[in-house]
Parts: sequence; C-alpha cells; structure tokens
Amino acid sequence: MRFLTFGEKKHPAIVLIHGYGISWRMWLPQIEGFRHSYYVVVPVLDGHDEENDSDFFSVEKAAEAISDYIENMLESNIFAICGTSLGATIAVHMLAQNRINVEKAIIDGGPLVPMNKVMLSVAVKVRLMQNRRMRNGNRRMIKRMQNMFYSEEMAEEVFRTCARMSDMTCKNVLLSAFAYTLPPTIKNAQTKMTYWYGSKETFFLKKSAEAVSQMLPAAQVEVFQGFDHGELCIGHPELYIQKALAFFIGEVDVRKT
Repeated sequence: MRFLTFGEKKHPAIVLIHGYGISWRMWLPQIEGFRHSYYVVVPVLDGHDEENDSDFFSVEKAAEAISDYIENMLESNIFAICGTSLGATIAVHMLAQNRINVEKAIIDGGPLVPMNKVMLSVAVKVRLMQNRRMRNGNRRMIKRMQNMFYSEEMAEEVFRTCARMSDMTCKNVLLSAFAYTLPPTIKNAQTKMTYWYGSKETFFLKKSAEAVSQMLPAAQVEVFQGFDHGELCIGHPELYIQKALAFFIGEVDVRKT
C-alpha cells in the first residue's frame, strides 16, 4: 500500500481513507482544504492504485497496513481519521483494534452491520458485471454518474479505477465490507466519533448508525437530507470541509437519530 502526504509534518496529522471503486483523488478538495493546518496522509488502497498491480484482500488487512504506517511514521498518534464508505469501515476497524491513538474520527457511510446474504450475492454479481463492462471500454456508467452527483472529472476517475480493477479486488471488497460486523472492542476506543450518512441510504446505513450509538453512546450521528452514498464527500466537498473543520475544533451541531 502506498501513502501520499501533504502539508507540513509539524502540524496535527489527519488520515483520509478513500472508498471503493474510486482513487485517492476523491480527496483532492479536502486535501487542499486541510493541508495548510494539518499534515494530511492519504493511503492508496490496494486494488485501487494506478501505479501497481495490487489486489484488495480485506478490511482487516487494509486496517493493519494503515495502522503499521501510523505506528512507524507517526509514532502511533494522529489527530483525526476520516473514511468514506469502504474507507469508513477500515477506519472503524482501526479504532476497534486500539493500536493507535486517534483524537477524532469522521465515519462517513461505512457499513458496520452485515448485509443480507442474498442481497450481498446479488450485489457482487452486479458490481462484477459493471466492472467488466468498464474494463471492456463501456462508458455508460460515466453518464449515469454524471446524472447523479459526480463531476465529469470524478466520473472519469471512477471509470479509470474500475477499468483496471481485478475481479478479485471487486469481490473481496464487497464480501469483506458488506459482511463486516462492528467489533465489541470498539467500546474501548477513546476517540471522539461522528457517523455521517445520507437520507437516501437510510435503508442500510441507519442500522450501522444505530450499532455505533449502541456501542458508543457518546458518538454523534448526523443524517444529510437528500444525500446519497458518498455524495457529501464527493458531490459537496466544500460542505464536507466545513463540517469536518467544525468537528475538529469542537463546534459541530449534530442531530441524533
């Protein structure tokens, strides 16, 4: 796994973990928004790296690799960790392992409750089909994404990432992230956490938010009305930056669900 860094190391460190099917470049606006006050570390998840032919294996292995980096390069201490979708699940697993010290965490749309097995099987088949089509040059997904909340640049980034992604990575991501169960050890985490998700993804992620609230009663939960999966981070980065900075300095106003 590669790690990219931005800003000066003398500043508090923030780790940004990207989601499935898109590259680390989804964070470019956030990197620019944070780099002047924070030292920003961005892991390039295996299976999503244009510079090497790697495969993603599991949430647990990804969490271990990022924690190893933090232990070795940042003396086991960071100010904040932010993850979206797959990256959010990885971030939660890192916190549950209690290997590193993290002051604050933004968990954006991370699945933390297992998906129904039948639904998961269907999801795997659909995503494999979509990735294979993009690998064969079918650009229909780009138009679909542009009709949602993706900019032209981000839609192209998804296409490039998925077109070179292996079937193994696609399958491993889905089977690992959507079968993930929030570990009881998360109760030992000393991190101040907020869980964000969009109202259009309530069907699945509300259960994850409830699991967080049950195990971490002090955790904050906020629902973004009218937003879909990943929309806050990718579609409205300026709002994400505003909300994140407010959370970092302790001025966030959230609604419990």
